[in-house]
Amino acid sequence: MFGYGYPEVARITGKTEVNCRQIFARARQRIAAGGQGRDSAPPPARRAEGEALTRRFFEAAAGGDMDALLGMLAPDVVFHGDGGGKAGAVTKPLAGRQRVMRLLVGLLRRARTLGASLRLAWVNGQPGAVMYDADGRVIGVVALDVAGGAVQTIRSVVNPDKLGHLGPVSDVARLPERNDERQVDR
Repeated sequence: MFGYGYPEVARITGKTEVNCRQIFARARQRIAAGGQGRDSAPPPARRAEGEALTRRFFEAAAGGDMDALLGMLAPDVVFHGDGGGKAGAVTKPLAGRQRVMRLLVGLLRRARTLGASLRLAWVNGQPGAVMYDADGRVIGVVALDVAGGAVQTIRSVVNPDKLGHLGPVSDVARLPERNDERQVDR
């Protein structure tokens, strides 16, 4: 915008280049959508479209309908995970329809074997879902960036520190605590 490239903006702001690109992409989408921010309620038409796409998206992913899922993902879709080092999550952004689709189908297949369930929800002003374990405790949340009728970005948060405000948090995704002290045989 002011003649700076993403590497310079990343260096100036202390963020990664990928993060700067994503922030800029979101800003462009918000401007195109009439300035709707993350915390503002989307217009009714956009909300209905987002809810319908989200419902179809999670049904296709949970059912393993790869053709339907591929049709809903943008060619350059990116999946971001946040486990905060405390829960199992994708640690680097995963890009591309095929890779993201395989990850989603695998995650939801595993969730089904654990008795987990999804409930559609609005997450930070975006359509998404909250995943619960068999006992009704929160496993994580997923938010979808939807533009042009396709899922552009998927954000999954399983970091227990960021989920407590939603209710009791499950330990299903929690990583075992590391013991940095080495055991010495005596």
